[in-house]
Amino acid sequence: MSQNLYLLVHRHHISLEPDDLASDFMEDGEPLFWDDSEDSFKILGLYSSRKLAEERIERARSLPGFRRSPEGFHVHEYTVGQAHWLDGFRVRHDGDAGTTSDA
Repeated sequence: MSQNLYLLVHRHHISLEPDDLASDFMEDGEPLFWDDSEDSFKILGLYSSRKLAEERIERARSLPGFRRSPEGFHVHEYTVGQAHWLDGFRVRHDGDAGTTSDA
């Protein structure tokens, strides 16, 4: 039987504009793209169940910093012992949408 773990991450968009709320490009609740040059990511914990991760989100929503980005919480499910990024990854060159590099 496989064991799953739940990584809880919070993304806060850094902006000089107090009402600027950056949107994520989402598909099925998972981010497709994050421009992390103006974002701050916090790992809140690794949990043995989705329920425990969601309970932590509810407690954190009212805390300073987190309450400015209440939709910034994401729970990522991982199976223990399952490898990810088996083929590595490709980096898109800035400003060139069609070219990627293995750098």
